[in-house]
Amino acid sequence: MNSLRTLRSLRRIDGALFWTLDVHGDYRLRDFLRAGARNEREILLFLKRTFLPWVPLPLPRVPEFGCSSFAARTPDGRPLLGRNFDLNRFSPPLAVRTAPADGYASVSTTSPLFLGYSEHRLPGRGLLRDLALLAAPYVPVDGVNERGLAVAVLLVPCERPVHQETGRTPVTTTTAVRLLLDRAATVDEALALLGRHDMHHAIGSAFHFHLADASGASAVVEWGPDGAARTIRPAPGAPQACTNFRLDLRPEEPSSRLGTDRFDLMERTLAAAGGRIPSEAAAMDLLAAVAHPRDDWDPANLVAGTQWSAVFDLAEPSALLCAGCDYSRRWRLPVLPATPGFRFHRA
Repeated sequence: MNSLRTLRSLRRIDGALFWTLDVHGDYRLRDFLRAGARNEREILLFLKRTFLPWVPLPLPRVPEFGCSSFAARTPDGRPLLGRNFDLNRFSPPLAVRTAPADGYASVSTTSPLFLGYSEHRLPGRGLLRDLALLAAPYVPVDGVNERGLAVAVLLVPCERPVHQETGRTPVTTTTAVRLLLDRAATVDEALALLGRHDMHHAIGSAFHFHLADASGASAVVEWGPDGAARTIRPAPGAPQACTNFRLDLRPEEPSSRLGTDRFDLMERTLAAAGGRIPSEAAAMDLLAAVAHPRDDWDPANLVAGTQWSAVFDLAEPSALLCAGCDYSRRWRLPVLPATPGFRFHRA
């Protein structure tokens, strides 16, 4: 990785609490996948051993997060994946663009908290203070790649975290997102990749993955009490919503259904529109309807605040992003800008 060029690419957009980073060079995913990682400490050891031996990377304590997502098509057939990232601490988004020589280019989003930042120490305080940003490719929680595959991770807080041990290469929650964005072009390819790796959920919590692609296909992947992966697909052409409870609950598996209010609102809204979302703008409006504004934040609530909302266009891969529940300002993040570096326009 060209560390200096990467760090110098950091930009704060329009004075908002929203940063972008353009990763230059090889971040060595192929090397990482030779051994993989079962937890955050093993990721940290790989990063320090491989190309950050001189960077004092912290081992952050990541807060729990909630989230909502839906996959749907517009009336003209354009597939979209919308997602809110909800976190119980203030954490503005960091958008990361990668273009690996041996994989697909993508735009992904992460929380600076995952890299050791805090409410009182945000990105952009100088190169030496921002060295931890070099680990950003390994901690995405959502994104879309140049082939139109989108991925979003959502917490399932009342389930046990999964730690598979079958002899396959281990991946954690965020490194699995990186793997899928770099190596999968479709939902089916993403499912096959996940099936060839042992999943280890991060931060002591369970998660599920919402996947969607340019064909309009979508699926939610989750893991049951037995540790086995389960795939939930909608009917062909139908939308699919997801929040913070397992969609494949069985009668013998009691579980909390956290997020049913948001789930039901998304399903009702999409059903009222005939199973379609009228437009990209309407998709962002739906995310706003199920968001948790800052005025509603409650420190005791797992889903205390929506940090960002993203609508991923899978036909012409890009992201439409709002930060901090400010839906009056919307930015377009292209996966493949016409010139090097991020190029945004207000949507």
